[in-house]
Amino acid sequence: MTYRWRPTPDEERWLALAAKLGAAVPSAVSAARTGGWRSTGLLARAALFVLGLVAGGLLVGLIGFSSETTLLIAGLFAALAAEWLIVTRRLFASGIEEGLCVAGYLLVAGWITTLIPPLSDIVTVRIAALVLIGAAGAAGLRLLNPLVTTCAVLALVQWVGSTAAARTVDQAIGGNMTMFVTGCAIATLALVLGARPYRRPSYDRMLDWLVVAMPVAACMQLASWNVYAMLSTAATSTSRLPTVLLLVALASAMLFTGLRQRRHAPLLGAMVCIAGLAVELRFATPGIATEAWLIGCGIAALVVGVALDRYLRESRNGFTSRPLTSREGPHDLLQTVGAAALAQRSSPDLSPSEPAMSGGGGRFGGGGASGSY
Repeated sequence: MTYRWRPTPDEERWLALAAKLGAAVPSAVSAARTGGWRSTGLLARAALFVLGLVAGGLLVGLIGFSSETTLLIAGLFAALAAEWLIVTRRLFASGIEEGLCVAGYLLVAGWITTLIPPLSDIVTVRIAALVLIGAAGAAGLRLLNPLVTTCAVLALVQWVGSTAAARTVDQAIGGNMTMFVTGCAIATLALVLGARPYRRPSYDRMLDWLVVAMPVAACMQLASWNVYAMLSTAATSTSRLPTVLLLVALASAMLFTGLRQRRHAPLLGAMVCIAGLAVELRFATPGIATEAWLIGCGIAALVVGVALDRYLRESRNGFTSRPLTSREGPHDLLQTVGAAALAQRSSPDLSPSEPAMSGGGGRFGGGGASGSY
Protein backbone atom coordinates (compact mmCIF):
# COMPACT_ATOMS: atom_id res chain seq x y z
CA MET A 1 0.00 0.00 0.00
CA THR A 2 1.40 3.40 -0.98
CA TYR A 3 0.71 6.79 0.56
CA ARG A 4 1.17 10.15 -1.06
CA TRP A 5 0.84 12.17 2.12
CA ARG A 6 3.23 10.09 4.25
CA PRO A 7 5.92 7.43 3.72
CA THR A 8 4.83 3.84 4.09
CA PRO A 9 6.15 1.96 7.13
CA ASP A 10 8.73 0.15 4.99
CA GLU A 11 9.88 3.40 3.38
CA GLU A 12 10.17 5.05 6.78
CA ARG A 13 12.24 2.13 8.07
CA TRP A 14 14.61 2.50 5.13
CA LEU A 15 14.87 6.23 5.79
CA ALA A 16 15.81 5.51 9.39
CA LEU A 17 18.34 2.91 8.25
CA ALA A 18 19.90 5.31 5.74
CA ALA A 19 20.11 8.01 8.43
CA LYS A 20 21.99 5.64 10.76
CA LEU A 21 24.35 4.05 8.25
CA GLY A 22 24.91 7.09 6.04
CA ALA A 23 27.15 6.41 3.06
CA ALA A 24 27.24 2.68 3.85
CA VAL A 25 23.88 2.35 2.10
CA PRO A 26 24.25 2.84 -1.69
CA SER A 27 22.30 5.83 -2.98
CA ALA A 28 20.62 3.75 -5.69
CA VAL A 29 19.39 1.21 -3.16
CA SER A 30 18.24 3.94 -0.77
CA ALA A 31 16.33 5.82 -3.49
CA ALA A 32 14.61 2.65 -4.65
CA ARG A 33 13.61 1.55 -1.15
CA THR A 34 12.52 4.93 0.23
CA GLY A 35 10.15 5.71 -2.63
CA GLY A 36 11.80 9.06 -3.37
CA TRP A 37 11.24 10.50 0.13
CA ARG A 38 14.03 12.77 1.30
CA SER A 39 15.25 13.84 4.71
CA THR A 40 18.06 15.95 6.17
CA GLY A 41 20.53 15.82 9.03
CA LEU A 42 19.84 16.96 12.57
CA LEU A 43 21.43 20.42 12.36
CA ALA A 44 19.90 21.23 8.98
CA ARG A 45 16.54 19.96 10.16
CA ALA A 46 16.62 22.16 13.27
CA ALA A 47 17.61 25.25 11.28
CA LEU A 48 14.94 24.64 8.64
CA PHE A 49 12.34 24.01 11.32
CA VAL A 50 13.01 27.41 12.86
CA LEU A 51 12.95 28.94 9.38
CA GLY A 52 9.54 27.36 8.75
CA LEU A 53 8.17 28.77 12.01
CA VAL A 54 9.47 32.23 11.13
CA ALA A 55 8.01 31.98 7.62
CA GLY A 56 4.62 31.03 9.05
CA GLY A 57 4.70 34.04 11.35
CA LEU A 58 5.76 36.38 8.54
CA LEU A 59 2.70 35.35 6.56
CA VAL A 60 0.57 37.24 9.06
CA GLY A 61 2.57 40.41 8.41
CA LEU A 62 2.52 39.94 4.63
CA ILE A 63 -1.23 39.49 4.52
CA GLY A 64 -1.76 42.39 6.89
CA PHE A 65 -3.34 41.93 10.28
CA SER A 66 -6.67 43.68 9.78
CA SER A 67 -8.88 41.27 11.75
CA GLU A 68 -8.87 37.88 13.41
CA THR A 69 -9.60 36.28 10.04
CA THR A 70 -6.01 37.03 9.08
CA LEU A 71 -4.90 34.28 11.46
CA LEU A 72 -7.09 31.80 9.62
CA ILE A 73 -5.87 32.84 6.16
CA ALA A 74 -2.20 32.81 7.17
CA GLY A 75 -2.59 29.49 8.94
CA LEU A 76 -4.25 27.86 5.95
CA PHE A 77 -1.55 29.19 3.63
CA ALA A 78 1.21 27.83 5.89
CA ALA A 79 -0.48 24.44 6.33
CA LEU A 80 -1.14 24.10 2.59
CA ALA A 81 2.46 25.06 1.79
CA ALA A 82 3.65 22.35 4.17
CA GLU A 83 1.36 19.79 2.55
CA TRP A 84 2.57 20.83 -0.90
CA LEU A 85 6.18 20.28 0.14
CA ILE A 86 5.31 16.90 1.63
CA VAL A 87 3.23 15.58 -1.27
CA THR A 88 5.05 17.00 -4.28
CA ARG A 89 8.64 17.32 -3.01
CA ARG A 90 8.45 14.14 -0.92
CA LEU A 91 9.94 15.75 2.17
CA PHE A 92 9.85 13.85 5.45
CA ALA A 93 11.53 15.05 8.63
CA SER A 94 13.32 17.77 6.67
CA GLY A 95 12.48 20.69 8.95
CA ILE A 96 10.98 23.27 6.62
CA GLU A 97 7.67 21.47 6.14
CA GLU A 98 7.51 20.72 9.87
CA GLY A 99 7.95 24.36 10.83
CA LEU A 100 5.31 25.50 8.34
CA CYS A 101 2.87 22.82 9.50
CA VAL A 102 3.26 23.66 13.19
CA ALA A 103 2.95 27.38 12.49
CA GLY A 104 -0.12 26.83 10.33
CA TYR A 105 -1.89 24.67 12.88
CA LEU A 106 -1.16 27.14 15.69
CA LEU A 107 -2.39 30.09 13.63
CA VAL A 108 -5.64 28.30 12.82
CA ALA A 109 -6.00 27.39 16.50
CA GLY A 110 -5.39 31.03 17.41
CA TRP A 111 -8.26 32.00 15.13
CA ILE A 112 -10.48 29.38 16.78
CA THR A 113 -9.75 30.89 20.19
CA THR A 114 -11.26 34.17 19.00
CA LEU A 115 -14.58 32.35 18.55
CA ILE A 116 -14.78 31.31 22.19
CA PRO A 117 -17.85 32.90 23.81
CA PRO A 118 -17.08 35.53 26.45
CA LEU A 119 -16.69 33.89 29.83
CA SER A 120 -14.57 34.76 32.82
CA ASP A 121 -11.01 35.70 32.00
CA ILE A 122 -9.51 32.63 33.68
CA VAL A 123 -11.85 30.20 31.92
CA THR A 124 -11.28 31.84 28.54
CA VAL A 125 -7.52 31.67 28.90
CA ARG A 126 -7.64 28.01 29.90
CA ILE A 127 -9.88 27.04 26.99
CA ALA A 128 -7.65 28.96 24.57
CA ALA A 129 -4.55 27.25 25.97
CA LEU A 130 -6.20 23.84 25.58
CA VAL A 131 -7.06 24.59 21.94
CA LEU A 132 -3.45 25.58 21.21
CA ILE A 133 -2.15 22.45 22.93
CA GLY A 134 -4.49 20.30 20.87
CA ALA A 135 -3.32 22.00 17.66
CA ALA A 136 0.33 21.38 18.53
CA GLY A 137 -0.41 17.75 19.30
CA ALA A 138 -2.28 17.32 16.02
CA ALA A 139 0.64 18.83 14.11
CA GLY A 140 3.07 16.49 15.87
CA LEU A 141 0.97 13.45 15.00
CA ARG A 142 0.62 14.61 11.40
CA LEU A 143 4.39 15.01 11.08
CA LEU A 144 5.29 12.04 13.31
CA ASN A 145 7.59 14.43 15.16
CA PRO A 146 8.54 13.30 18.70
CA LEU A 147 9.69 16.78 19.77
CA VAL A 148 6.38 18.45 18.93
CA THR A 149 4.27 15.71 20.49
CA THR A 150 6.37 15.69 23.66
CA CYS A 151 6.12 19.48 24.02
CA ALA A 152 2.35 19.23 23.55
CA VAL A 153 2.06 16.58 26.28
CA LEU A 154 4.25 18.61 28.64
CA ALA A 155 2.04 21.64 28.04
CA LEU A 156 -1.02 19.47 28.71
CA VAL A 157 0.40 18.41 32.07
CA GLN A 158 1.01 22.05 32.96
CA TRP A 159 -2.54 22.87 31.90
CA VAL A 160 -3.94 20.11 34.12
CA GLY A 161 -1.98 21.46 37.07
CA SER A 162 -3.37 24.98 36.55
CA THR A 163 -7.03 23.99 36.86
CA ALA A 164 -9.11 24.78 39.92
CA ALA A 165 -9.62 21.08 40.67
CA ALA A 166 -5.88 20.49 40.64
CA ARG A 167 -5.25 23.37 43.01
CA THR A 168 -7.88 22.01 45.39
CA VAL A 169 -6.25 18.59 45.37
CA ASP A 170 -2.80 20.13 45.82
CA GLN A 171 -3.95 21.96 48.93
CA ALA A 172 -5.03 18.66 50.42
CA ILE A 173 -2.15 16.34 49.46
CA GLY A 174 0.75 18.67 48.66
CA GLY A 175 1.95 21.21 46.12
CA ASN A 176 2.18 20.17 42.46
CA MET A 177 1.17 16.60 43.28
CA THR A 178 -1.46 16.66 40.55
CA MET A 179 1.09 17.37 37.85
CA PHE A 180 3.44 14.80 39.36
CA VAL A 181 0.80 12.05 39.34
CA THR A 182 -0.34 13.02 35.83
CA GLY A 183 3.22 12.90 34.52
CA CYS A 184 3.83 9.49 36.09
CA ALA A 185 0.54 8.19 34.64
CA ILE A 186 1.44 9.37 31.13
CA ALA A 187 4.92 7.86 31.45
CA THR A 188 3.37 4.54 32.50
CA LEU A 189 0.95 4.64 29.58
CA ALA A 190 3.78 5.38 27.15
CA LEU A 191 5.79 2.52 28.67
CA VAL A 192 2.92 0.08 28.18
CA LEU A 193 2.25 1.23 24.62
CA GLY A 194 5.95 1.17 23.78
CA ALA A 195 6.12 -2.52 24.65
CA ARG A 196 4.02 -3.29 21.58
CA PRO A 197 5.81 -3.81 18.24
CA TYR A 198 5.33 -1.03 15.69
CA ARG A 199 6.42 -1.00 12.10
CA ARG A 200 7.00 2.75 12.06
CA PRO A 201 10.16 3.89 13.87
CA SER A 202 8.51 7.26 14.53
CA TYR A 203 5.92 5.64 16.82
CA ASP A 204 8.70 4.15 18.91
CA ARG A 205 10.52 7.48 19.05
CA MET A 206 7.43 9.40 20.17
CA LEU A 207 6.71 6.91 22.96
CA ASP A 208 10.38 6.73 24.00
CA TRP A 209 10.57 10.50 24.29
CA LEU A 210 7.53 10.47 26.58
CA VAL A 211 9.00 7.67 28.69
CA VAL A 212 12.11 9.77 29.36
CA ALA A 213 10.66 13.29 29.39
CA MET A 214 7.63 12.75 31.63
CA PRO A 215 9.58 11.55 34.71
CA VAL A 216 11.98 14.47 34.24
CA ALA A 217 9.11 16.97 34.13
CA ALA A 218 7.32 15.35 37.07
CA CYS A 219 10.42 15.30 39.29
CA MET A 220 11.30 18.88 38.37
CA GLN A 221 7.84 20.08 39.33
CA LEU A 222 7.99 18.30 42.66
CA ALA A 223 11.55 19.38 43.40
CA SER A 224 10.71 23.02 42.64
CA TRP A 225 8.05 22.83 45.33
CA ASN A 226 10.26 21.02 47.83
CA VAL A 227 13.04 23.58 47.48
CA TYR A 228 10.73 26.10 49.13
CA ALA A 229 9.08 23.63 51.50
CA MET A 230 12.10 21.60 52.63
CA LEU A 231 12.34 23.52 55.91
CA SER A 232 8.69 22.79 56.65
CA THR A 233 8.35 19.01 56.68
CA ALA A 234 4.71 19.22 57.68
CA ALA A 235 3.84 20.93 54.43
CA THR A 236 4.82 17.87 52.39
CA SER A 237 4.50 15.03 54.94
CA THR A 238 1.16 13.93 53.48
CA SER A 239 2.58 13.69 49.95
CA ARG A 240 6.04 12.31 50.69
CA LEU A 241 5.09 8.66 51.12
CA PRO A 242 2.92 8.52 47.95
CA THR A 243 5.68 10.28 46.04
CA VAL A 244 8.31 7.76 47.13
CA LEU A 245 6.01 4.83 46.36
CA LEU A 246 5.17 6.17 42.91
CA LEU A 247 8.82 6.74 42.05
CA VAL A 248 9.81 3.28 43.27
CA ALA A 249 7.00 1.61 41.33
CA LEU A 250 7.70 3.57 38.14
CA ALA A 251 11.47 3.01 38.35
CA SER A 252 10.95 -0.73 38.92
CA ALA A 253 8.56 -1.04 35.98
CA MET A 254 10.89 0.87 33.67
CA LEU A 255 13.94 -1.08 34.78
CA PHE A 256 12.16 -4.41 34.31
CA THR A 257 10.85 -3.39 30.89
CA GLY A 258 14.19 -2.05 29.72
CA LEU A 259 16.07 -5.16 30.79
CA ARG A 260 13.49 -7.54 29.40
CA GLN A 261 13.07 -5.83 26.04
CA ARG A 262 16.60 -4.37 25.80
CA ARG A 263 15.36 -0.83 25.21
CA HIS A 264 17.32 2.28 26.11
CA ALA A 265 14.44 4.67 26.84
CA PRO A 266 12.97 2.74 29.83
CA LEU A 267 16.46 2.40 31.31
CA LEU A 268 17.01 6.16 31.02
CA GLY A 269 13.57 6.78 32.53
CA ALA A 270 14.43 4.44 35.42
CA MET A 271 17.63 6.40 36.09
CA VAL A 272 15.63 9.63 36.14
CA CYS A 273 13.19 8.13 38.63
CA ILE A 274 16.04 6.93 40.84
CA ALA A 275 17.57 10.42 40.80
CA GLY A 276 14.19 11.92 41.74
CA LEU A 277 13.83 9.34 44.50
CA ALA A 278 17.23 10.30 45.89
CA VAL A 279 16.25 13.98 45.94
CA GLU A 280 12.95 13.18 47.64
CA LEU A 281 14.70 11.10 50.29
CA ARG A 282 17.11 13.97 50.86
CA PHE A 283 14.21 16.31 51.61
CA ALA A 284 12.70 13.66 53.90
CA THR A 285 15.86 13.65 56.05
CA PRO A 286 16.69 17.31 56.72
CA GLY A 287 18.53 16.39 59.92
CA ILE A 288 21.32 14.60 58.06
CA ALA A 289 24.20 16.72 56.84
CA THR A 290 24.53 17.12 53.11
CA GLU A 291 28.06 15.70 53.09
CA ALA A 292 26.98 12.60 54.99
CA TRP A 293 24.01 12.14 52.67
CA LEU A 294 26.22 12.42 49.58
CA ILE A 295 28.72 9.92 51.02
CA GLY A 296 25.92 7.49 51.81
CA CYS A 297 24.44 7.78 48.33
CA GLY A 298 27.85 7.30 46.75
CA ILE A 299 28.55 4.16 48.81
CA ALA A 300 25.12 2.76 47.94
CA ALA A 301 25.65 3.45 44.22
CA LEU A 302 29.09 1.83 44.38
CA VAL A 303 27.72 -1.30 46.06
CA VAL A 304 24.89 -1.60 43.55
CA GLY A 305 27.27 -1.08 40.64
CA VAL A 306 29.69 -3.77 41.85
CA ALA A 307 26.80 -6.18 42.47
CA LEU A 308 25.41 -5.61 38.98
CA ASP A 309 28.85 -6.03 37.45
CA ARG A 310 29.32 -9.39 39.14
CA TYR A 311 25.77 -10.47 38.32
CA LEU A 312 26.22 -9.64 34.64
CA ARG A 313 29.50 -11.50 34.26
CA GLU A 314 27.31 -14.11 32.62
CA SER A 315 25.00 -12.96 29.85
CA ARG A 316 21.50 -12.17 31.17
CA ASN A 317 18.95 -11.79 28.39
CA GLY A 318 21.57 -10.24 26.11
CA PHE A 319 23.19 -8.04 28.80
CA THR A 320 26.72 -8.63 29.99
CA SER A 321 29.36 -6.65 31.84
CA ARG A 322 32.20 -8.32 29.95
CA PRO A 323 33.91 -6.11 27.34
CA LEU A 324 32.95 -6.98 23.79
CA THR A 325 36.63 -6.94 22.79
CA SER A 326 37.37 -9.89 25.06
CA ARG A 327 38.68 -12.88 23.14
CA GLU A 328 36.14 -15.24 24.64
CA GLY A 329 32.80 -16.54 23.62
CA PRO A 330 30.92 -15.72 20.37
CA HIS A 331 33.07 -12.71 19.54
CA ASP A 332 36.23 -14.83 19.53
CA LEU A 333 34.45 -17.48 17.47
CA LEU A 334 33.55 -14.93 14.81
CA GLN A 335 37.13 -13.71 14.68
CA THR A 336 38.43 -17.25 14.37
CA VAL A 337 36.02 -18.10 11.56
CA GLY A 338 36.93 -14.92 9.69
CA ALA A 339 40.65 -15.57 10.05
CA ALA A 340 40.20 -19.12 8.81
CA ALA A 341 38.23 -17.96 5.79
CA LEU A 342 40.85 -15.35 4.90
CA ALA A 343 43.68 -17.84 5.38
CA GLN A 344 41.97 -20.32 3.11
CA ARG A 345 41.53 -17.75 0.38
CA SER A 346 45.08 -16.41 0.61
CA SER A 347 46.86 -19.77 0.68
CA PRO A 348 48.59 -20.73 -2.63
CA ASP A 349 47.06 -23.51 -4.68
CA LEU A 350 49.19 -26.64 -4.68
CA SER A 351 49.70 -28.35 -8.05
CA PRO A 352 48.35 -31.89 -8.09
CA SER A 353 51.01 -34.56 -7.84
CA GLU A 354 51.55 -36.91 -10.77
CA PRO A 355 50.23 -40.39 -10.29
CA ALA A 356 52.86 -42.99 -9.69
CA MET A 357 51.43 -45.34 -12.27
CA SER A 358 49.03 -44.94 -15.17
CA GLY A 359 47.49 -48.11 -16.36
CA GLY A 360 47.67 -48.91 -20.05
CA GLY A 361 50.15 -46.26 -21.14
CA GLY A 362 52.54 -47.12 -18.36
CA ARG A 363 55.27 -45.30 -16.49
CA PHE A 364 58.73 -46.45 -15.57
CA GLY A 365 58.11 -49.21 -13.16
CA GLY A 366 54.43 -49.14 -14.08
CA GLY A 367 52.02 -51.30 -15.93
CA GLY A 368 53.22 -51.23 -19.52
CA ALA A 369 56.00 -49.96 -21.73
CA SER A 370 55.74 -46.33 -22.74
CA GLY A 371 59.33 -45.32 -23.32
CA SER A 372 59.12 -42.74 -20.53
CA TYR A 373 61.84 -43.19 -17.92
